[in-house]
Amino acid sequence: MVKRKNKKTHYLNNKEFEGTIKNYLENPTKYESELVEKLDLLISNIIFTFKFKIDPDDAKQECFMLAFKILKNFDKERGSAFNYFTTVFVNNLKLMYTKNKKYKEKIIRYQELKDPDYIRPVIRNPVDPLKKL
Repeated sequence: MVKRKNKKTHYLNNKEFEGTIKNYLENPTKYESELVEKLDLLISNIIFTFKFKIDPDDAKQECFMLAFKILKNFDKERGSAFNYFTTVFVNNLKLMYTKNKKYKEKIIRYQELKDPDYIRPVIRNPVDPLKKL
């Protein structure tokens, strides 16, 4: 008797996702809500999994804008939709995190230059904005 491996079910079916993208490109008004639903699931899971220290609402909005901007560039022959969009979103979130971090550092340096008595705040237990209270 041969044991069959259980197929792992993923939170986003790639074939359905690619089909939704194709349908959206052909008829945007009809398939927009379906595409937004799948993108929302993907973006939310990426933000939750990687725990970027950025505002989740801003990050989600940025990813949606980027998704609709690059949607026409997706080519099914070059790779799966899941991998393509995951890579694009993760790279964008890394960029957002880096910009945000540099901006905060610049603000602190400015405050130090402006006020010589300024004492840099020490955060011992940083609060993760993604954690719910």
